[in-house]
Amino acid sequence: MYLRKSKIALLLVSVIISVAAYGYFSKEDREMKLRVAFPYNQPVEQYEPTAIHFAPEYIFLENIYSPLIEVSNANGNPVAGVAEKFQWDEETNEFFLHIRKGLKTVDGKKITAYDAEFSLKRLLIIASNTHGNFKDLICPKSEIKSIESNCDGIEVRDEYTLILKPGEKKAFLANIITAIDFAIIPISSVDPKTLKIIDYRNTSGPYYVDSRDADGKITLKANPNHYHYSSDLAQEIQIIPSGIDGLPSAIDLYKEGKVDHITTIDKLGPGKIINFSKEVKDASLHTTMDIRTFAIFFTERGLKELSAEERLAYGKAIKASLTEYFMSQAGFQDRKHFLPSFGDGHLSNDQAASLESKLDSIKPKTKADNFKLSLLRVGTAEDYKKYLEKDLQGIDVFEGTKIPTLASSKLEEMPHAFLAGPDVTFNEDISFVSYSINVGLFGMSKDERQNWLKTYMSTLDKAERLELLQKLHFESLMDGVIYPLASSPYIALLRKPWVSHLPQLFANNPLWTIKRN
Repeated sequence: MYLRKSKIALLLVSVIISVAAYGYFSKEDREMKLRVAFPYNQPVEQYEPTAIHFAPEYIFLENIYSPLIEVSNANGNPVAGVAEKFQWDEETNEFFLHIRKGLKTVDGKKITAYDAEFSLKRLLIIASNTHGNFKDLICPKSEIKSIESNCDGIEVRDEYTLILKPGEKKAFLANIITAIDFAIIPISSVDPKTLKIIDYRNTSGPYYVDSRDADGKITLKANPNHYHYSSDLAQEIQIIPSGIDGLPSAIDLYKEGKVDHITTIDKLGPGKIINFSKEVKDASLHTTMDIRTFAIFFTERGLKELSAEERLAYGKAIKASLTEYFMSQAGFQDRKHFLPSFGDGHLSNDQAASLESKLDSIKPKTKADNFKLSLLRVGTAEDYKKYLEKDLQGIDVFEGTKIPTLASSKLEEMPHAFLAGPDVTFNEDISFVSYSINVGLFGMSKDERQNWLKTYMSTLDKAERLELLQKLHFESLMDGVIYPLASSPYIALLRKPWVSHLPQLFANNPLWTIKRN
């Protein structure tokens, strides 16, 4: 009997110790868990580096994959990524990328130059990416139909040496492959026949997908084998859909204590987040430079059915209607040009004067003849309708789900224009330029876009390239292809004691830069 009681007592002590230990570690785990409000609710399988259309896709992917070269958060220059070193051979005009030898997936699978070669060829085969026309640079004369197809511009010298051969030195090549379109995807994580990603656990990034549920919540966990890993970054991240399809807004979730981080690309917009930050004492605010431009972008339908003067008249009317809406919000200011005056491609003084003179001669529309305006991730239709319908009778305002250029819709099904708030370049960001062209922000037909980019990327002299960009910028404004409305910074909110080290020059949300104080 005594022995029996002793065993029971020992068992109880063991249980108490286990519970205490579990409680301690679960508290620690909870403290290193970052819950992120995310304005997207797509299943993991929908996230594809070769088909990035919206900012949430980019931000999710940049946290689970890494490119060969990354961008410095401090100055925007190329820095080491999956490749720990990179340099041009001045004699052969070959670009050498030296892969990190210690980089592994969470399950210990090595990432080598063969994974890099595979990822780049996969991108060429799928041929749908929006950041950078890589094939024109690397394999212009090759037809890449399978991973086994030869591309003279890509060579694996050994397990940790990848060489890119554009034929001549193209200094901006390093900048192009910083885009997450060029993410390194382990060969073993892709179906060899369909080339679809089938394993989101073994990734090349700081985080990997640990689980997902039917409500769209995705749990990421830190990969200790990654070069960005540290003990003070979030060891677990919960991606929690918000503000779409009837779900609570990011602010509502924050108030309820269900999220700790509202990202830079939340649908609420900077004004609402800035005002909310003044109401709470447990949050810090992250603010970028003034790099977000809200503008009207005319679609293929708008370019075909409306003259340049009509487009300018619509743009002028819409801006007049929405000025009160934008200027009443914190963080917004007027924007007359698409590219900012502090960045590359901005208008000259003479061009700015010519544009102002032309706009002065345009009489704004007062009635809309079945004019369709799509809103892309800039707030709800109700936010805009009460202003627009008052001044533009007959306008059809609705929330869109896709960029018209990428929607594969018939001309008559397109809106005439869409209102969006993309980030803009402050220096010659090749990824931004190619994305803006490819998704139709500057108009042009598909062939015209491809030809313009081909000319742009084959122009080695930077000053000449910037002249091409400036000319396109000016003509797009003069022809009413783009009509700027307002600008703002990107804003993110973070619950203390988490501390933000997010970039000020970009809208990105590299979550591994958020550290616990």
